[in-house]
Amino acid sequence: MKKMTSMGGQSSMLMPMLNCFLLNLLLYGAASQAADPVDDDTIYLDQGWDHHTRQTLSFTSFGSRFIPYAWFLVLEQPDNSRAFRDNDHLAAMGFITTIADQYNPDGLPIGLVRDSDKKNGDALGMTCAFCHTGQVRIHGKRIRIDGGQALVDYTQFEQATLAALKATLIDNEKFSRFFQQVIASEPSTTLTPELLKIQLQTRIAELEKHYAVNATEVPYGHGRLDAFGQIFNAIAVEALNMPENIHAPNAPTSYPVLWDASHLNIVQWNASAPNKETGPLFQNAITALAVYGIVSVPKDKLTYQSSIRISNLGDIQRDFYQLVAPQWPVEIAGALDAEKVAAGKKLYDQHCLKCHSIVDPTNKKRKLQAVLTPYKEVGTDPLMVENFIQHKVKSGLLEGDKAMVLFGDKLPAETSPLDLVTHVATGALFNQPWQTIKALFKEYRSNGAPPEQTVFNSYKARPINGIWASAPYLHNGSVPSIYDLLLPAEQRPATFYVGNIELDLVKVGHVYSEAPNTSFYDTRLRGNSNAGHEYGTQLNEEERWALIEYVKNL
Repeated sequence: MKKMTSMGGQSSMLMPMLNCFLLNLLLYGAASQAADPVDDDTIYLDQGWDHHTRQTLSFTSFGSRFIPYAWFLVLEQPDNSRAFRDNDHLAAMGFITTIADQYNPDGLPIGLVRDSDKKNGDALGMTCAFCHTGQVRIHGKRIRIDGGQALVDYTQFEQATLAALKATLIDNEKFSRFFQQVIASEPSTTLTPELLKIQLQTRIAELEKHYAVNATEVPYGHGRLDAFGQIFNAIAVEALNMPENIHAPNAPTSYPVLWDASHLNIVQWNASAPNKETGPLFQNAITALAVYGIVSVPKDKLTYQSSIRISNLGDIQRDFYQLVAPQWPVEIAGALDAEKVAAGKKLYDQHCLKCHSIVDPTNKKRKLQAVLTPYKEVGTDPLMVENFIQHKVKSGLLEGDKAMVLFGDKLPAETSPLDLVTHVATGALFNQPWQTIKALFKEYRSNGAPPEQTVFNSYKARPINGIWASAPYLHNGSVPSIYDLLLPAEQRPATFYVGNIELDLVKVGHVYSEAPNTSFYDTRLRGNSNAGHEYGTQLNEEERWALIEYVKNL
């Protein structure tokens, strides 16, 4: 038996039989300053959420367990005695820092949460908001983008935490301060210095092993992660204790925006996840396992114990269904040129509308259809798709088990890692049947049927409303602005920097010159290509600027 603690992506394939089974189980068993009660200087746009919904979702645990919570509160930075959780320190990694309130009593940054567990102790975990809450700065004003692309440097956060833990272990003065503060937070504890050192050594070894499994030569930097690569390793390698299944997660993609995602018929950059129930619940359960969730996969058990907060997943999915795209903040960024917008609309209808449909956000039950384009046809970087369709792993102790735990074909000796991920997620959901039922009742919405696919060799095009707030562009974040995206590939920037939240109001994207706390992006590296998507690239300059003005308006 192997307990898995890991991080990564968020994808699942579901079989029609599973939907039938769970249905039977159910039968039987604008920039406007928000009037939100916040005390910081952040501006919130009207995106369909009130303050309660935003804060609740930002700080709702889905079962991620990174390090003991008491440790994080008192952990020091590795090279000084300042708190690791210091706002300036975390903001340098791309976190959105905030103030303490009733939803977040310890003043954690957006995306970090206290996962409460009476049996195993409280842990620091990640939430959906870790990857899916953005911010931009316009004329010195900081604007929150709910459901937007975060610019957190995930790898930097992981490595910095590991360095801090190591420094605590080897520096006697650091350790003494750490120990005294940990026991002060838990007056009834029987913890001794010797036991705490053993716990530190154990967690350090676990994190080092996890990072070795997911080592890659391709730097992710701010705002990117190879979600599929890391979740496949989390299950096929770590949960099953099979190092021979390691595959470098070397195809990082941008954190996708989540407004309207709950209304699409299919999600994920490569359109691999159907979005009819029970699809969303599976995708979110896999996400929980991906970002330091825990699952136990013994050979002699039909279902699998996990740390997933399944009922909370229903709340999260329900709230994201209400989210709409941010409108261009006219009062801050300036009014749009009506003449250019009109000219741009004609160009959009001609060059873009076939793949990127227009959304009516007032239709609360809108059903949106994604458009799939074979990856060789769209011409963007192929590595993410090719890794997904070509990668095979050994099934190990799951060989011969039914694909969907209670039904389905038996898992062969070698299979797609997606098959193993789906099997384990199924087992985790069946392990908590009433929580699963509760989540489905909370989140169920009627979405369109996914397209017929036998091979996932396409990239997904979706509506681009709110595109002004979701730079950089393409699935791998390889193009820094909309203007650059409308240039022929050979004229796009070969290198740039990611992490600056300042919005370029002209080209539309984040300012991408070198600056402190940014990461270097090199499109010449494998997986980082900025080629492809050459639609509208033959426009003249006047047309190009008109089209940019129009898409600001979406």
